[in-house]
Amino acid sequence: MNSLIMILDSDYRRSIALESFFIHTSFHTMRVAQVDDAKSLLRGHPIKLAIINQDHGINGNGYEYIRFMREHYPDIGIIVLSDNSSPMDRILGIEMGADDYLVRPVDMRELMARIRRLLERLNISSFHLNSGINFSGFGLDRQKREVTWITSGKKIHFTNREYDMLLCLLENANRVVGRNTLAQVVCGRSWHAEDRSVDVTISSIRCKLRQHNPADTLIRSIRGTGYSLIIRHE
Repeated sequence: MNSLIMILDSDYRRSIALESFFIHTSFHTMRVAQVDDAKSLLRGHPIKLAIINQDHGINGNGYEYIRFMREHYPDIGIIVLSDNSSPMDRILGIEMGADDYLVRPVDMRELMARIRRLLERLNISSFHLNSGINFSGFGLDRQKREVTWITSGKKIHFTNREYDMLLCLLENANRVVGRNTLAQVVCGRSWHAEDRSVDVTISSIRCKLRQHNPADTLIRSIRGTGYSLIIRHE
């Protein structure tokens, strides 16, 4: 089945132009202009990827919708197209949950390459997340909520908070997950600059993983943003 891409943009001419690019590709597209229409589309169709034009429509706040998508549809890829090239805008887009952020004018060949790479990564991640995850010598069983060192079969004890944070990073493997996202998902509250709970939990997870695999730096700190768990799928 060909991948279905949702285009969210209130600018009719621009969305038509973008849609026309996909006519001779292996992708199918569906266009929507407003967030409510996008939500209905997501409920009724197997969307694989969303292209969101940040600067128009989207009820004035595209980033809030990106966060909604990431929370309710974590397996859908999100690419933001924007006229805003400021570093803070890029960071905010990624922080809210976008997988990629491109500034217009966009080279369509580059967009296609990024779409294909993102979908390939999401398909690999989806397969492993559904059947359990093996990463860097570890195995994670989602149903049992267990992590083991595969070589010995030894279970590694994580607290509920540590396990949930590790799982959140794995579900977003090779992507940056912001401290606020980790605090919301795992702790149920917003993060603030004086809050060290996320960093302390990450430190504990790192320590337990390094006891079995000291060679790999699996969880990387992203200065001023959050963390990224770098893995190769096995």
